Amino acid sequence: MAVTSLITNLGNGRCTASKVGLPSGKILCCHSPVSCRKDFSELVDLATQHYLFDRERGFLDPLYVAEELGQLKSAEFSECKACAFALESWSSRERERIWKSIPMWFRLHGWDN
Repeated sequence: MAVTSLITNLGNGRCTASKVGLPSGKILCCHSPVSCRKDFSELVDLATQHYLFDRERGFLDPLYVAEELGQLKSAEFSECKACAFALESWSSRERERIWKSIPMWFRLHGWDN
């Protein structure tokens, strides 16, 4: 379910950004929103096929999937740096959300070791 949630979040357009603030304070702008939305739509389709329909390959670890999705549009090779950084940022937030969910998945709340 976590992998499905990741792909759904990716498909909700949370990754494409008109402006992205970088840690350095620099702001990047998306100069081709239509093209980027198309790219992200294709990423969602590919991720759905790869992570949900090709399950026998063993890609069921949501932390791994979040990391891999964040690298699909690398800032080094992407034409749109703003959307590439937005995707990397989204991936980082999703990994953090997943890490925080693990105790709940295994019903570890209330354990004081």
